[in-house]
Amino acid sequence: MLNRRRLLLTGCATCAALASFRSLGMATAFASKDEIHGPGYVLRYAGSIREAIMMGKRDAVLDLRTLRGKPDLWGLGALAGLTGEVTIADGQSLLARVGTGRSIQVTEGYDGDATICVWAEVPSWQTTSVPPDIRTYSELEIFVGDAGKKAALSQAFPFVVTGQPTRIDFHVVDAKPNTLPGMPAHQAIQIPFESHQLEATLVGFWSNRHEGIFTPKGSKMHVHFQSRDNKASGHAQGVDLTQSEMTLRLPKA
Repeated sequence: MLNRRRLLLTGCATCAALASFRSLGMATAFASKDEIHGPGYVLRYAGSIREAIMMGKRDAVLDLRTLRGKPDLWGLGALAGLTGEVTIADGQSLLARVGTGRSIQVTEGYDGDATICVWAEVPSWQTTSVPPDIRTYSELEIFVGDAGKKAALSQAFPFVVTGQPTRIDFHVVDAKPNTLPGMPAHQAIQIPFESHQLEATLVGFWSNRHEGIFTPKGSKMHVHFQSRDNKASGHAQGVDLTQSEMTLRLPKA
């Protein structure tokens, strides 16, 4: 169990597949506007950050069990009711919730529902090193967007960053049935944590067209992470990449 604010861990050592999505029980629940075809991936999303936060629409929009068994799956979102975070990296799903004493509890599996979710099947990646002068979250956002343009990714796209960041600032949402709509109440349910020198996989989605849908207000990207030992996961809101060797992955056509 990991304590609030101080998560002191040290690092240690598609075609047929995409078509099979139509066999999932939830497939008919999504309209064409919720599906984006890009080179080497298909991205899908359900729910809306803006509606969940500002209008209190926190009901389930996706049964996560319908995504189970997809080995090339990457995704992120929030559990129904805004009661936790969902992070999927290469088919492995981690569900993070806030436990007793504002500790973090992470379980592996798809046994839950999401009120917001964005996911993509990516069978192949192209990699590039993150330059050493990219140190902050905002700098990483710009770098990912520029790298996406160079890779001819003109629409919303998934990306992955791996390595051992000096620090990750993250939160896990913990709404209650009586939590009011609106940003002040939402900020109050974002329980903050930190990780240090943690070997991690950051799962992200970049878009300049989906602010308030699957990217937060004021940002073109939405990032979650998983620790290598699966003991920590959540919504990344800040990073320190100083003296960190990081690798960016983008979909490969």
